[in-house]
Amino acid sequence: MLNIIPLETEQQEQIISATESYITQASTLLEHTFKPVPVMFDLKGRAAGMYKVKKSQRMIRYNPYIFARYYSENLSTTVPHEVAHYIVDSVYGLRKTQPHGKEWKNIMEMFNADASVTCNFDLKGLPTRNYQRFDYLCSCRTHELTRIRHNRVLKGVRYYCRHCKQELMHSDG
Repeated sequence: MLNIIPLETEQQEQIISATESYITQASTLLEHTFKPVPVMFDLKGRAAGMYKVKKSQRMIRYNPYIFARYYSENLSTTVPHEVAHYIVDSVYGLRKTQPHGKEWKNIMEMFNADASVTCNFDLKGLPTRNYQRFDYLCSCRTHELTRIRHNRVLKGVRYYCRHCKQELMHSDG
């Protein structure tokens, strides 16, 4: 049995308000008008937040389980992080920038927020996706690739070890 306390409506409203506040701050500092962006609380898995564009519809998704457990940390880190992605997309376009590149870092600095890419939260007891993993080898170690990456390898994508630079090869055994 998972011990999950859902995000309260008042907390969701505070998160939406903080999201809008960062967008307003960016509008003022960049002298640019940004459209409101829908905020959803439907994200599951290991990510606390996600900026997403689907068929030209922009949205920010937050993980209600991670926010419920680490509310204040996420309010000060995840909210500006995802808003910065939205601002970068609106100003520069996603295809012309790196996800956590200099434009994104500049927006995070403008927000006076920590520009760390990931957080290290204990997710024990929270619902997360469990992907089947496949062993891949290089000359220095064994790597576990998720089913998603394994399927990409089957389609011809190559992955390389960051340490020895050797191509990862599937271990059949």
